[in-house]
Amino acid sequence: MILADVNVPEEYVSALRGDGHEVIYTRDVSELGPEATDDAIVEYAESAESAILSTDVKDFADRDTSIPVFVAPQDMTGGEIRAAVARVEGLPFDPAKTDPIWLSAL
Repeated sequence: MILADVNVPEEYVSALRGDGHEVIYTRDVSELGPEATDDAIVEYAESAESAILSTDVKDFADRDTSIPVFVAPQDMTGGEIRAAVARVEGLPFDPAKTDPIWLSAL
């Protein structure tokens, strides 16, 4: 599952869902809601073994997490997001063991 921060454009979520990914906005998770703190988002994502998708690296860059964090600048298209996530899935390493991954760089 991918947990999308509230700032992630709907186009990104729709594109990923179209590829079969389970993507849920943090605002739609009853334990989190639209005003969830970054700490609460990380804690929930770790307990659910979910990746985090955000458009703002400063929210999650300095956190030591056990889950993947994907950063997607808001100037990307849904198609670019889909392609970048597909490339991440094909990489020979565990994205949870890296710093946040900039999808625009893939």
